[in-house]
Formats: sequence, C-alpha cells, structure tokens
Amino acid sequence: MSLISYFGGKSSNVFIEFINSKIPKDGSIKTYLEPFSGSFATYMDDDSLKFEQVIYNDKNRHQVNLYKCSSEPQKFVTYLENLSKPGNILYTELVKPLEKWDFYKAVYKKYTKDSFLDDMNFEIGDFEKAAIYAFLITSAHNSVYPRGAGFNGYKKDKDRLKLEVLIKKLKNNTYTSKLQSITNFYNIDFEELILKYDSEDTYLYLDPPYARFDENKGEDDAKRLFWYGADDDGVFGPASHRRLLELIKTTKCRWSLSYYYFPLLEELLPRDKYRWTEKEVFRSSAQGGNNADIKKEQAKGVELLIMNYDDKGNKLN
Repeated sequence: MSLISYFGGKSSNVFIEFINSKIPKDGSIKTYLEPFSGSFATYMDDDSLKFEQVIYNDKNRHQVNLYKCSSEPQKFVTYLENLSKPGNILYTELVKPLEKWDFYKAVYKKYTKDSFLDDMNFEIGDFEKAAIYAFLITSAHNSVYPRGAGFNGYKKDKDRLKLEVLIKKLKNNTYTSKLQSITNFYNIDFEELILKYDSEDTYLYLDPPYARFDENKGEDDAKRLFWYGADDDGVFGPASHRRLLELIKTTKCRWSLSYYYFPLLEELLPRDKYRWTEKEVFRSSAQGGNNADIKKEQAKGVELLIMNYDDKGNKLN
C-alpha cells in the first residue's frame, strides 16, 4: 500500500514475502538505502525493517519533496486541504460528478503540460509544491509519472478525489513513524549515493526503472522510462543499466536487485556467482500509461531478485 502508489512499486504481500524475507535481520545492517526509492514500499510496508540510518533517494525531485513533507503530516495536511478552498486550484462549485471530473482533469492537464514538473529549483521541504505534486501523482492512471499517464484522480461514484486517501493516511499517522525514521532525503544520481554509503554494514535494495529488452534492436529500447519520470533516454537509458550493474559488482555492501530478465543481467551478474530467485507475479501497472503498443502486454511477469549474499546473509563476492 505504502504512502502513495508509484509505478513499479513493491507494495503487496507477495513482494514482502519475495523480497523482504531475504533481507538479513541479524543486526549486522546499520544503514538501509534505496537509490531508486519511488514509493519506498519495501521499507514503508514492513515494520520488521529497523535500522540506524535509512536513506531515501530518487531522481524525481518532486517525489523526494513529497516524502519529506509527508514526514510532517499535520503541517502538510493543511497545505493539501487548502488546495480545495476558495481561490485555490481544486476549488469548484460544480455539483454534478461528470462536470467535476472534467474540472479536475483540466487542472491535471494544465500542470502536466506547463513547466511545473520541469522546475527543480526548489528546496526539499517545499510544502506548496508537494501539495500540487501530490494531486498529480495520486491522479495519474496506474500510478505512472503524470506526464506519461492520463487522468484518473476522481471517483465519480464516491464523489471524491483520490488525493483524499493520502490525506486520510496522514491524518491517521499511518506511516508517520516510518517517514520520521528516514534520516536523509536525497535527490542525487544512484552512483553518487551508493559510493557515499558503501560499507560492510550497508544494505542496498535496488529497484531501478526496468529494462525492456527489444529483440530486434538487441538492446533495451528505454520505452518504460517515461512511466518513471524520465523525459529522455539519458536519465536512465541502456547505458545507465550497465553503469549500475558494473558498479554494484564492486561494492562492499550487501544488496538485492529487482528486475525483469534481459541478457545483460546474465552477462554481468552470472547465476554461478550471484544468487538468483524468481517469482511470477501479477503487476497491474505493468501495462503502463499512454503507450498504446505496450498496453497489450500481459499483466503477469516474472520478477527476478538477484543477491550478492547467500541464504545465511554471507556475502558471495
């Protein structure tokens, strides 16, 4: 469930059983970090994960800002509720659900088409920006990055915005203790973060934008990038997949890596040197956003989890 849904998030009991059960809990891990934090569901939805340092990082600065602001729920709720008050962007006197749908959709389209998502010149902890982004990300179909998804943020049958689910979680302090246990929030490149915290008592859970291997091209075609918030291939294109895999081979820390299969994985992380596990799972978000050719994909996929330690927690390489 986590604080919010986010494309590719691991927020079901299936993933907790598959991924979290394999994270060592013997006290040898002091620092936990996810270089591609997103919804941070692996950590947020598991109360058994407790560490001295917890690091949140994402290349989407708005996502980092949202989680930082959510760690002060009473203050943040005020900003979220103000969005629907007179003079603010979500205020409307419309009554009919279909008319309200059109109104909210127009607001969504305005902010996904203008410069709001492009403007990264703000300090982490900007409540006004976090409130607007919260409306956008909770309104995005299938929890895809808003620019890659249509509007699906208002339930006509219940006459409420999906944003209200987040507000309720904040008011009920559903994730407050988890959010406040995060010691650092970063918006930096994964390599910089990993090198900063790499040590024998650090654990990395890696859930990068998945490669989509194109048999015709012989390489990742990067079509999934838009769903994660990447406006061009350079943000996390094929070269970034290789850079990540080459980097983690050299680390002191223990790590686990989630991916769908593509050939480069076996080239750089061979099965005879790393621990490979897999599970067929249903991924409703796997069909993506507005990419019509991808929507026809099967919603089931085989999730891979590759680790550099054995089932007793001993590092393999």
